[in-house]
Amino acid sequence: MNKKFYLLAVLFFVAKGFVLGQYQTKKVKIKDGDQEGIAEVCVSCKITPEPSKTYYWVKGGKVGNSKGSFQGELLHGSLEIYTMGMEGKEMVEKGNYFTGLKNGKIENYILGGILETIETFDKGDLKEVEFYHPETKVLDHKYVFLSDASKFPRKVKMFFYYIADHLDDNKKPTGKKIGRRLEIEGYQQINPLNSSFSNFYDGAYKKYHIWEDKETLVQEGTFSKNNRVGEWKNYYADGVVAVITYNNDIIASEKFLKDGQPFTGVVKEMSLSGKSEITLIEVKNGVREGKTQDNFRENDKKEWKPTRTIEYSNGKAKDEAFDFATFLSKQKIVREAKYTMECDSKGSGLLYLDKIQYTDKGAIVYFQTVNTTFVRGSAIRTDAPGGKTAFNAYDLTTKKIYPVTKVFNIALAPYSQSSAYGEMHTFMLYFEGLTDAVKKISFIEGDPENPFVIDEKTGNTTYHWGCYELTTK
Repeated sequence: MNKKFYLLAVLFFVAKGFVLGQYQTKKVKIKDGDQEGIAEVCVSCKITPEPSKTYYWVKGGKVGNSKGSFQGELLHGSLEIYTMGMEGKEMVEKGNYFTGLKNGKIENYILGGILETIETFDKGDLKEVEFYHPETKVLDHKYVFLSDASKFPRKVKMFFYYIADHLDDNKKPTGKKIGRRLEIEGYQQINPLNSSFSNFYDGAYKKYHIWEDKETLVQEGTFSKNNRVGEWKNYYADGVVAVITYNNDIIASEKFLKDGQPFTGVVKEMSLSGKSEITLIEVKNGVREGKTQDNFRENDKKEWKPTRTIEYSNGKAKDEAFDFATFLSKQKIVREAKYTMECDSKGSGLLYLDKIQYTDKGAIVYFQTVNTTFVRGSAIRTDAPGGKTAFNAYDLTTKKIYPVTKVFNIALAPYSQSSAYGEMHTFMLYFEGLTDAVKKISFIEGDPENPFVIDEKTGNTTYHWGCYELTTK
């Protein structure tokens, strides 16, 4: 009985394999404007299209696509599309298809045949995207999708890389690598502002430094909808660990430990090489006491000096700009509006609006910003209240301007703070007099009535950093 069942199972498997393999293919030429190529298409494919999936087909020598249907011969097998450049073929797309659906690796190229992305599909469902830097031609970030492609929000694991050659004292490559790597769990949502995709940090977070191919964990923690929550750890030189507890991005406690005991001394954050100090924190009995110096740069005298110094006493910053928790504790919150959304920032830099808390005297606006542009890292800052390019809240209905009154958790010009590729930073702005009666608003650095700069040579328009044309809740 068991032997017969096994034989039937084998026959069923073989029959099923024959059905899948019965699709015959033929090669056809592609010609669409300056693009040409070769595609394999399915001969007499009889399938029932799935309404949620996009099918690719060839008709009249051109590749078309449509959702839930097809109007030509379905792509089935390999596809190569290219243009003819000065040096021969310049790839546009190279990949594989299965009965009209993207399947396996799909390579996409930009002008000049430069690799831009490699996508991995499973019969039409996107599983992974690798993004390549156009100049260095190396992988700079990657998304791995962990849940169903048809349902949003969709779980995703994000990886951000800065990888460079290690150089010896004579500036020659040694064959080893240096850099940074970030791993972030999160989710992807469709942005209602423009139907694009927005990524939110939600889950485990890890940051590594790489030196001569060796990875070292320097930070780990957990995000919840872009907010740091629970216990985070920063790993410093000489075995010192900072254990920080966050309550929705607000520090509830911070303790510096070594071998499990409160540390006293100077905590050092080192550069990738471990040779240069980039942060110095004076600590007594596990808490900040004295100076915290960071953002070291080489000055005009070729000296390696900090660009910012903050004074602490018993774990609290003496300057209120670095002690948001104390400021918040003194406020009377009358209403809170939660957003958790990517702003329309007019292309001026990735900015998220987390929430607005209305007090009896004004409004506290919570933002997050992520460096998704500069692979080597960037420096972020804003102008102090009263400065020429300080933030303003702009009532789009009445044209009234509310200048920012207080700024928290972000460096103020002329100082700046470092932001690794993929790293998220939260900052808060307080606007005296702003109430929930304002329903259409923009938060913009500088002049809100002229929120852009036009390059006289190129004519390109660059918008100021901000969150534009928001309808408040």
